[in-house]
Amino acid sequence: MTARLANPPFHADAAWKNALNAYFPEFMQFFYRELAQKIAWEENYEMLDKELQRFTAKSQIGKRLVDKLIKVRLKNGVECYLLLHVEVQGNYEAGFAQRLFEYFYRLHERYGQWALTLVILADDRTGWHPQDFSIQACGYPVNRFQFLTNKLLDYRGQEDALLAQANPFGMMVAAHLAALQTRTDPNARYQHKYKLTRFLYQEGLARERILNLYRFIDAILTLPKEFEIIYNSSIKQFEKESEVEYITSAERIGMEQGLKEGLKEGIEKGRQMLSNLLLAQLKCKFKNLAEPYLQKLDEADVDTLRQWGERIFMAKTPDEVF
Repeated sequence: MTARLANPPFHADAAWKNALNAYFPEFMQFFYRELAQKIAWEENYEMLDKELQRFTAKSQIGKRLVDKLIKVRLKNGVECYLLLHVEVQGNYEAGFAQRLFEYFYRLHERYGQWALTLVILADDRTGWHPQDFSIQACGYPVNRFQFLTNKLLDYRGQEDALLAQANPFGMMVAAHLAALQTRTDPNARYQHKYKLTRFLYQEGLARERILNLYRFIDAILTLPKEFEIIYNSSIKQFEKESEVEYITSAERIGMEQGLKEGLKEGIEKGRQMLSNLLLAQLKCKFKNLAEPYLQKLDEADVDTLRQWGERIFMAKTPDEVF
């Protein structure tokens, strides 16, 4: 029963939008460092999202996670600004490059200035990496529109280095990669989410940054209710042991939703859900379980099941779990 659980859809659109609103300079420094060095960050930059919506509302093809238009000042000693069209694209789109070109010239019609288009490809299609749109007439080249792209899949295998970075987008990219990797594996997604949340504590980050990063992790690494109950219980225990309260403060943004829903169904039903979930994890890791272990699962209370669930990550044998 538990093995058939599916992960709910992750909310990457809200996650990336909030991240860009909170950390736009850090976004530029992470993905477009050379360009970021040319921007006068001491000057206020301006988000022009409502202006961009005039164009994007007419084109709903494809899964655009985020569309943003930002006006920044440049370091050149004069009143000079640059328009940046930032797009985080969630899925493959056949007419993607052409659509970006259409936005490009529409922005020029509106502002009388050429914008620079920056693209984050957050999809799971390895071979898709658009970078330009070429126009021909009767076989003659007419125009070539180019945009700057970064593909999140290109960061695979660099997760440790991503987490070691001070820039918050290191963790965000690691979380997004984990979400793509675990689309159909709730157990693996639970382990990634638990690991990343613990990492927030261990890094000694400021409270505001912890909460912002938690919001991103929570929206990206969505879990079935059964796994969410175990995740929340484990984090509360880790929080108690660490004597910190940052994530407890996040209860208002929904962290406890899964636990509360589970408790509403009754303590015994919640205990049975935890037992079934732990049994599935044990079988996945150790294959066959002896009858005494099965009996222990049937008789254990919620707190004991939670403790066993935490031990399973490091355990090499069933005895180390129980």
